[in-house]
Amino acid sequence: MNEFEVKIYYAIALDPIHVGAGGARLGRVDLPIIREPGTSLPKIPGTSLSGPARTYTAIQTGRYRWKKDGKEYSCAGRGEELPEKNFYGHCGSVNPACPVCIPYGFSKGTGFSMQGLAQFFDAHILFFPVASMAGTVWVTSPMALEGLGLNSEFQAPDDGFYPLGEQLKDKKRLNFGWLMLAKSDGNGDLKEIKEEGFKSIPEIIKQRAVLVSDKLFPKIVNSNLEVRTSVSIDPFTGTAEEGALFTYEAIPRGTVLKFEIVYNSGKYFRVGGKELRTEDGGEVGIQWVKAQVEKGLQLFETLGIGGMGTRGMGRLKVLNLEKVDC
Repeated sequence: MNEFEVKIYYAIALDPIHVGAGGARLGRVDLPIIREPGTSLPKIPGTSLSGPARTYTAIQTGRYRWKKDGKEYSCAGRGEELPEKNFYGHCGSVNPACPVCIPYGFSKGTGFSMQGLAQFFDAHILFFPVASMAGTVWVTSPMALEGLGLNSEFQAPDDGFYPLGEQLKDKKRLNFGWLMLAKSDGNGDLKEIKEEGFKSIPEIIKQRAVLVSDKLFPKIVNSNLEVRTSVSIDPFTGTAEEGALFTYEAIPRGTVLKFEIVYNSGKYFRVGGKELRTEDGGEVGIQWVKAQVEKGLQLFETLGIGGMGTRGMGRLKVLNLEKVDC
């Protein structure tokens, strides 16, 4: 029996996605998104995935706001307790195991807390959509494809592109927004990627995929992010507030991202001296933990993640979910 399982998830942005870097900054936009320090590539932090996933699992399993033994609980959120209002935050049930507290963790004070059995990692861009004279193309790089079980290293020159899909094989030159590149010799075939979940990515994206170097990829991505301008509205007059114009950027619709979640077995965990057990008395295994988390991931495409949700942003469809009953 394995004690843990690593699953790679693939997701496509149904709307632009804005995960802010925190506060306004001087620069190209007022509200930039989070980037990887070493590459300057946008990313979605693991906390921006696990937080909404926890809330959505709580919604799916009836643990968002519920009562037990005359006390009110909410297994979503950070678990603040207000005993004076008969509210006790996370339930922390381990036998039977709470479908929210056990996968995502909980804290009920010293000696009765637990790290979640599901570990979320950052989501990184895998295929990035760019407008070109041949229509939309999806750009990737060797580093973006790293870790997908490749048989040979994907390579592309620093001054050109290499078509990975059949639809672009005859293109001698191609523009990526403002940047024009010539077709060059390269190395790599998407058919070499044996990772099971990779099959869930739409075929049109694979057919229109191109490979550029790790040097060019951040430049192309950062030059083609969506940038919007908004203005704050005065709630009393219903008109724009003077001097309240601001800009913000987002990962564009159609971007394919990948992220990993490590699922741990609860076999060897004890909380308050109690073993973790499911409602039917069985062990809290990897598949049980995965099923609870994927109930939450299902709602990403409906309720979204990140900020600017009232401005038409945030929906993210996870492509390779297993079928789970809610």
